[in-house]
Amino acid sequence: SMDWLNETTLEFRSKEKLRRVFSSNAMLGFKLPENPTGASNRAKLRKFVTMRDDEKCREFWDRVGESEGFDIEHLMDNKPKSCLLHYENSDFDSEVFLYAKLGIHKYNMLQGTNLKLSCIEKCNIRSTTVYTGYSITLVAKDPSAGGSLVTFQTKVVNEDHYKINTLTVSIARLKSEPPRANPEHHGSLLYDCAQVRLPDEWPSEDSFNDKKRYYVMKKSELRKHDWIRLYMELAFIHANEDLPNPNLSNLVIMKVAVETEENVKPPNERLKARNAVFYIRYRYYPNKGRAPKGNNGHKPPRDRVAIVKRTMDMNKGLLKLMFDNRYAKTLL
Repeated sequence: SMDWLNETTLEFRSKEKLRRVFSSNAMLGFKLPENPTGASNRAKLRKFVTMRDDEKCREFWDRVGESEGFDIEHLMDNKPKSCLLHYENSDFDSEVFLYAKLGIHKYNMLQGTNLKLSCIEKCNIRSTTVYTGYSITLVAKDPSAGGSLVTFQTKVVNEDHYKINTLTVSIARLKSEPPRANPEHHGSLLYDCAQVRLPDEWPSEDSFNDKKRYYVMKKSELRKHDWIRLYMELAFIHANEDLPNPNLSNLVIMKVAVETEENVKPPNERLKARNAVFYIRYRYYPNKGRAPKGNNGHKPPRDRVAIVKRTMDMNKGLLKLMFDNRYAKTLL
């Protein structure tokens, strides 16, 4: 703690204390100025303070990296203020629950399991100017094993580049499993192995008649593959960030089509394609369960759409979802 430094004026209460600090940091190349409070030396003192803070941050992030961002409660008491890392163990936002489900979804895709989210234990959130990273520890339920519970860890990175949201799952594992050599996420430098691009517009209804290009899901398949709803909910909350406390149960899926360039037969196997685009048409009933106001009643719900691109990079072990986050693009 630099209690001897007035952060506003950079004036020092004790010149002798300043002398000791500079002496202990001689390896940084600093020498005690003759007049430490003089205007000509203030920039040098600011540089010293910044370098010392940067060194503390590097040490902190190194320790966080050693645990891959999980189980870091013991580090938080000594966290430098400039290190933007937030720890939560209750009152999680809707997006944290959805990211937890996304991590489980990746694990189920790779392992052929059917784990379900039971509860979230804790979440560490790291914010930068480029992305926000979520390291989530949760409890999952395994229906195939009589509902037995397992502790699970997942890391999800959210990038918001102007109009496109990209969610990348780099870690999805049972906590009891040894860490794997999963690469760290480095934003847009990730190799995109999918050839199908994220469309900018919703196709015409006639386009979905092209059976070689699209597969339209049956209602029974929507119940079986509940991760389709997860994709829709993720796209919805990011396109409606100004909506306070959205009730996701008021979303109703109307139609889903899958597009992929992978040669998959039979057509319904396209749902398992590593690289695909999902066209989800749905309705949002914001007034569901509410009494109508006035004599005109509630306005009928308007159809909305979500276009979600999925990429599974098997070489890097990454699941990536991309979707347009502009509200206007969700309206038909």
